[in-house]
Amino acid sequence: MRLLSRAVAVALLAIALLVTSSPAPVQAASAPKGPGGSYAGAETPTEPNPLDRLEIDFQVTKNGRKVKNWLVTMNVICGLDVKLIAQSMPTMKVKPNGRFHGLFEGVQDGTAYRVEVGGKLVAKKRKVTQGTLAYKVGVCQRGTVAGNPLDWTAKRTGR
Repeated sequence: MRLLSRAVAVALLAIALLVTSSPAPVQAASAPKGPGGSYAGAETPTEPNPLDRLEIDFQVTKNGRKVKNWLVTMNVICGLDVKLIAQSMPTMKVKPNGRFHGLFEGVQDGTAYRVEVGGKLVAKKRKVTQGTLAYKVGVCQRGTVAGNPLDWTAKRTGR
């Protein structure tokens, strides 16, 4: 009987040690708080004519210091001719104050184009405010009048 009591005491002691030495409960990982991830934006206010659409998609690096993988999709309107343009943009550095700016120009199929984009990344709110865009494709242009670029904003949509 005494041997049995010692065995029970040792077993209870082992259980007590296991319970007190078990790790703390694992908490679910919270959503990343940094600015990094996918963003999507559009002209603000939205142009009432759907033919004048402007959409911007891009990625922000995890540390919020670069804007990359740009794709600007817009309809370019010249008289009766409407062309859907999907233009990539170069990677841009984000300054410590959140501002970024880039210019992309060249010639495609004999037509000169120039797209200029800028904005301000507000890291804590994970959005882009004060975005501007101006484009000129051949004789078609929008947002190129001095002091009157297209305004746009964007929000983080995912990782």
